[in-house]
Amino acid sequence: MPPMNLPHHQPIRALLVSPEAGQKLRAEAGRMAAWDLTARQMADLELLTGGGFLPLRGFLTQADYDSVLAGMRLTTGALWPMPVVLEVGADFAAQVDPGEDIALRGPDGAVMAILSVTDKWSPDRAREAELLFGSADPAHPGVTLQRAAGPICLGGPVKGLPGAGDTRRGPNGWRAHFRAQGCERVLACDPADAAAGGRLAGELGAELLAVGAEPRHAGGRETLWQALIRRNHGATHLLLPADPAAPALLRQYRDEIGLELVDGEGRSIP
Repeated sequence: MPPMNLPHHQPIRALLVSPEAGQKLRAEAGRMAAWDLTARQMADLELLTGGGFLPLRGFLTQADYDSVLAGMRLTTGALWPMPVVLEVGADFAAQVDPGEDIALRGPDGAVMAILSVTDKWSPDRAREAELLFGSADPAHPGVTLQRAAGPICLGGPVKGLPGAGDTRRGPNGWRAHFRAQGCERVLACDPADAAAGGRLAGELGAELLAVGAEPRHAGGRETLWQALIRRNHGATHLLLPADPAAPALLRQYRDEIGLELVDGEGRSIP
């Protein structure tokens, strides 16, 4: 019988309030400015409030955004390679000042979270593109996504509201599943590699975890970022992605990522 106190079995901090607090915040949200989330922002918010973006407590402040771009770390020193901010339109941003709360709404108009705005700024998109993608070429898929985003960034802590009937399995749902199954090994991979990952998981006696954030097309930075997200979901092992630069970068930050790296043959990467 495997031990039941393994680190990847333990719950992690989520940003969800209690159902009672959620009801109160929903009532108060009617007096707030409300931003209707895009599909990509919804996916980010679900990871943020569920603990998938640990150690984040909300959307990045301007200081954290600058620190992440410059050195792949938050101002606390924690490894975090990708900026996660709420990008909004200029007209909406003009209605909001730091110190105010805004409601974040899903596609059906339901309030999903409350953002306490601490920062509002206009990012330097050319600098951001060079640091994230190594290119400002409009044909680059990451630059295309960047240009489709709103021109103003909002940052600050987030309170997620529990959704009635929400059956999605977030990080703590996966961790509870691994705990209930007694899984000592959990092999994570990109959803696109799920077929190969399933084969390797069987060989390693591991459970497969094929989850991740919406792609940003940011090369090595994204490789590290997705590894952190998969660790937060309860992974213990990581199948190296196809990017040839991935092994060296993941080895460099191995201790902070906290995952054992395996190649396509199931061999551990020293």
